[in-house]
Amino acid sequence: MFIRLVALSLGLLSASFTFADDNCRVISSSAQVDQCAETARKDADAKLNASYKKLMARFEAQQKRDTEQGKAFMAIARDSQRAWIKLRDTTCPLEAMDIEPGTAAHATTINNCITRMSLERAVYLDGIVTDRSGDLLDLNKVFTAGSQRYGDVVARYVTTFGSVCLNAQILAPDGGWRVLSSARFCSFDGKSFWDGYSYAGFENLEFHADGLHVTLSLSELRGNGEERRACVIPIQDSQIKELKCGPPESM
Repeated sequence: MFIRLVALSLGLLSASFTFADDNCRVISSSAQVDQCAETARKDADAKLNASYKKLMARFEAQQKRDTEQGKAFMAIARDSQRAWIKLRDTTCPLEAMDIEPGTAAHATTINNCITRMSLERAVYLDGIVTDRSGDLLDLNKVFTAGSQRYGDVVARYVTTFGSVCLNAQILAPDGGWRVLSSARFCSFDGKSFWDGYSYAGFENLEFHADGLHVTLSLSELRGNGEERRACVIPIQDSQIKELKCGPPESM
């Protein structure tokens, strides 16, 4: 009898989780909104914790190669995460200032804010140090890096010291950070950045809805100084497209 009751309880528990998931697909009442907001917050917290643990594991691997540097990176990451959590937890109540404390609407507004900020932070942490194969990059060589979620995938760019190239990738977070698309931009107008120009470099890198926007600075080997072009690397259907640049800007 006891075994049957336990089995029944487990079955009901499993069914309740299934119902909660299905219940959030179509919202038809305010109670559902509140319940699903809380569920989403917990899921976002779990993703953030997983991303943080992966980051610390990568720094532990770095520590095996350089003990002092690895310890320093771990300390920086730990302090940064603690400061960010404090920022999140003091920022989100501001979004609910006009709602009466203690009400469901107040809690839901804060939960939605925490969910949004936690997912954004998880994407940021995930984009710091993984390379194409998912292994650790040499952090001594990374000059700039950034990432942005596009639906179910994450786009990332990386530049490194000693290289004029811009690396861009599309990663699948739910697929073990498998690389779906990658591109390396080391030339423009048929000429290599290495020997086709006296200077070439990317600046002002920012993700937008249509892709990665950059400013390309170029100096010809025999020219009239530097020219700057506004460019975009389109991101469409989980693919990185060719660099597109406008005409030279007026200096």
